[in-house]
Amino acid sequence: MPFKFLKHTADVRMSVRAGDLETLFRDALQGMTFVQIPNYKPQISISKKLIKIQSPDKTALLVDFLSEVLAQSQINKEIYADVKFLQFSETELKAEIYGVAVENFDEDIKAVTYHEADIKKNEKGEWETILVFDV
Repeated sequence: MPFKFLKHTADVRMSVRAGDLETLFRDALQGMTFVQIPNYKPQISISKKLIKIQSPDKTALLVDFLSEVLAQSQINKEIYADVKFLQFSETELKAEIYGVAVENFDEDIKAVTYHEADIKKNEKGEWETILVFDV
């Protein structure tokens, strides 16, 4: 798993690490999907949504990206487990997210928080951050 869950008293806390920023964003998306439906089995996508996000920095961009995907999940009652980045920089992205309809979510994420989120390169040259989901 490209993400791992850490202890937290009330919310879901997840560590994500990747060799590049696009992969970090994709892995964070898949981690959020895992929180929503832990036994989710990838399926042929039946839904595609175009999203555009602009933020002041890469950490805000990640939180804003996940928040937009979460909003789309709630609005459309779909789970989005894959993404294709059409444009990607440290402050903006344009992407297609791919999803499938679901009956319900095993865990209802209320929000993606900025608490502990801070994308940095580690000593191995990998990008990493911690994300906290308000449940």
